[in-house]
Amino acid sequence: MKRLSNWFQNITLTRKLLILIFAAGIIPLAVTFWLSLKELRSNSLERQMYAVNQGYEQVYQSLQDRMNRVHNLSTLLAVNDTIKKTFKLTEKDMDIIGQLAYFENISSYSYALELTFDLDDIVYYINDDFVIAKNQTGRYRPISAIQKTDWYRQLSENNGRPTWVSFSGATKGEKDKYIAVTRTLWDENDYSKAVGIIAVLIDKKEIKKMLINSEKNQYFYLEKEDGTFLVSNLKEESESQFPSILGESSKSFKKVKLMEEDYYLRSSQVGSSDVRLISLIPADDISKALNNMTYQMGMMYALVSFLLIILIYPLTKSITYRIKLLHHQIGQIKTGEMKELVIEPHTDEIGRLITSYNYMVKRMEELMDRQFVLGQEKTGAELKALQSQINPHFLYNTLDMINWMAQKNETENISEVIQAMSKFYRLSLSKGKDIITIREEIRMCEAYMDIQKRRFKGRIRFEEEVQEDILNYLIPKITLQPFIENAIVHGICEKEDGRGVVMLTGWMEDDYIHLSVTDDGQGMSQEDKGNSKGSHYGLENIEKRLSLFYGQKISVEVESSLGIGTCVSIHIPLVNSELSQKDFC
Repeated sequence: MKRLSNWFQNITLTRKLLILIFAAGIIPLAVTFWLSLKELRSNSLERQMYAVNQGYEQVYQSLQDRMNRVHNLSTLLAVNDTIKKTFKLTEKDMDIIGQLAYFENISSYSYALELTFDLDDIVYYINDDFVIAKNQTGRYRPISAIQKTDWYRQLSENNGRPTWVSFSGATKGEKDKYIAVTRTLWDENDYSKAVGIIAVLIDKKEIKKMLINSEKNQYFYLEKEDGTFLVSNLKEESESQFPSILGESSKSFKKVKLMEEDYYLRSSQVGSSDVRLISLIPADDISKALNNMTYQMGMMYALVSFLLIILIYPLTKSITYRIKLLHHQIGQIKTGEMKELVIEPHTDEIGRLITSYNYMVKRMEELMDRQFVLGQEKTGAELKALQSQINPHFLYNTLDMINWMAQKNETENISEVIQAMSKFYRLSLSKGKDIITIREEIRMCEAYMDIQKRRFKGRIRFEEEVQEDILNYLIPKITLQPFIENAIVHGICEKEDGRGVVMLTGWMEDDYIHLSVTDDGQGMSQEDKGNSKGSHYGLENIEKRLSLFYGQKISVEVESSLGIGTCVSIHIPLVNSELSQKDFC
């Protein structure tokens, strides 16, 4: 120790200052830098993964909605009596001119569905004996032309059930440009005999437009459970670079190793289909921003260290004093407290460092405020996106009813239904507002029931018991109508006589508004009740919209007894209509 003391006393003043600055300044600063950097990297990675997961969810929801609509359309075609009867015709049943008339009706119906559902094409594969099936690229094509194709093999292996396939749309050898849901039409008198095949097509370019990446090199592609590739957001020449990925669905991106490289992977089954949406992001892309931040902070630290080392002795106290203040202030970042360092201004290197720190704090606060605003806008966008999923559902059902009435030549009923539907949509527009009063929501329900009363010819009654003092409170638009629709479709219509009562009740209790829709329909068993959210349209959608609007978890409660009826209810906070809608979106 004495020799060390003598050595220190005998070295030059410059070395003493360097040792002092290193011991008292650089080492503490290095520790502070490492801890701050570790915390910042962790927070930055968490925010980045949150953003890519939200981007994935938006792509998934859009894709699931499109595929569900196509699947439902294929079901609508498969149960159409006209199509099945026409495809079973022979020359003995009807001459060629008569057959062509039937096929023309099917073509007109298919074209109307294509326009309504925004589809690329509906193709039918029928018996080769039909004259209209001679053209292998038209709407009607011979079954013999596809019996050696991969997609026909996949459909056969699935026993003719709805099957998603990669589809060329024409003869063998043409490059696949569609994905399609295919299904076999069976002879209702002999279910071992097929009378035709339906293929509902979606252009792969339309699917590619949905696969929007939130990261520069993020890859999306669709793959079936058996490993069959369907479509991706890659260029065609690059689509084969990734291996088949089979496994369980995940709720967030997980780090995996593929092809000797690290990726972040997320895979989810699209609805009830056998198709999976897979997304891959190179781990290097995720870490690039973190590495840039580390490099910049490292360079700043190196610059500060260099300035401290070259300073002369008279500035030692000033330097160490200000470094301690800066050290303390940076340490507060770990506790979430970011404040500018208020100190007498200097123009030397440490003074400029403090100025840079204050600028960084100010910029970080601005970025955090901007991120908060973007988060609020994103919440509003999600609310609008979930809202948009309800309107098309009602529109499709009502148009289907009008189509049914048209087939029955009920001209007067068609006029009345269209007028009622016009009233409903006039109310639902609400001058562009997505948030309306409970009074306006009930008026929309009444307009909806006007349509249903005509559809079911008075077999269904609608009753209301709603307290007057809750009518001016706010609620997301089209919240109660899906409950009433489920009460009719899954409740009363399941009864043998198809008659019943739907009652809407509402009251205020314990600073909450309680709304319920009750029917005396078929009801559900305990097993069916457990699956009600999956089978009844819109319940999960409504929960998401209510939770987004009110800023807390809102659940849809279902109480049901088999043979007695069902009650669906929600309990929502009080939000006064005098408050601006933008405060909640």
